[in-house]
Amino acid sequence: MTRITVVHQGALGDTILLIPLFQSLRAQFGASSLTIVTRTNFGQMLAMLGFVDAHASADDKEHTLWFGSPSAGKPNSRPVWADVDHLISAVSDGADDWAANARALLGPRAVEGLHFFQPRAAPEYAGHVTQWHRDQLVWSGLPLEKPTLPLPRMNPDGAIVIHPGSGTDTKCWPRERFISLGRSLKRLGIVPTFILGEAEQERWGRTVMDELKEEFPWYLHMGLYELAERLSRARLYLGNDSGVTHVAAAMGVPVIALFGPSSDTQWGPVGPSVKILRAPAPHGHVLEALPEETVLQEVLAELRKL
Repeated sequence: MTRITVVHQGALGDTILLIPLFQSLRAQFGASSLTIVTRTNFGQMLAMLGFVDAHASADDKEHTLWFGSPSAGKPNSRPVWADVDHLISAVSDGADDWAANARALLGPRAVEGLHFFQPRAAPEYAGHVTQWHRDQLVWSGLPLEKPTLPLPRMNPDGAIVIHPGSGTDTKCWPRERFISLGRSLKRLGIVPTFILGEAEQERWGRTVMDELKEEFPWYLHMGLYELAERLSRARLYLGNDSGVTHVAAAMGVPVIALFGPSSDTQWGPVGPSVKILRAPAPHGHVLEALPEETVLQEVLAELRKL
């Protein structure tokens, strides 16, 4: 059995975009054991959903010690997850202390078993980040085939799920339009469910939150695995460029993603049914310029397909 570990410390969306890499690795090596070193809750979700076999915390001392220079040619720690056939790092450029610790631990195996990729290292790269992952691993001697998309999920009795948040304000369509869109759907006999997180509670304030809760079904963010399970039962998902949107796409549900300042060509969610909406040119990078009517009509068009 081929043992593989991927080390990554990115945000939720960046981490979800590793799933195609995991699929390519499994296709390449068949029987394999795949571990991810990342934030604990990210790793737990990926393992519970079956995308990886095991996980470890990137914040554990055994890992953080690798960011210091090895002593006398010996690694600063010997984590179990690093004793593998292929160690793939997204936290090192291959010429730093982390890489020196990895080479000291792996010894001669490091020549063929140590690989590096940095998704944000080449802003001029025009393709999707998932292709960038594979390209860099090809250059390091680990050729991988393009993965298949997740299987589509058809949930005709599921909820229309709206997540109005994102980690960055500029990536958020105005909340008033999300609420107005929800009211328009409700008048048509379609009652959407809102997913809310701590960020929305803080940004929106008690008055707006209370009004929303009176009008629509809603639930607060929960553990990531429970969130993914709920999303997997949705009929349709609508949201901003956010980690939660990437999770919904990875679950295989139909997704409408609203993009503004970031590139969907490079960072768009990966799934079997993903529709990207932008404001009309020349304002495609300004999310506020995306009309509510455009989003409403796209939601209705997608529902007719389902």
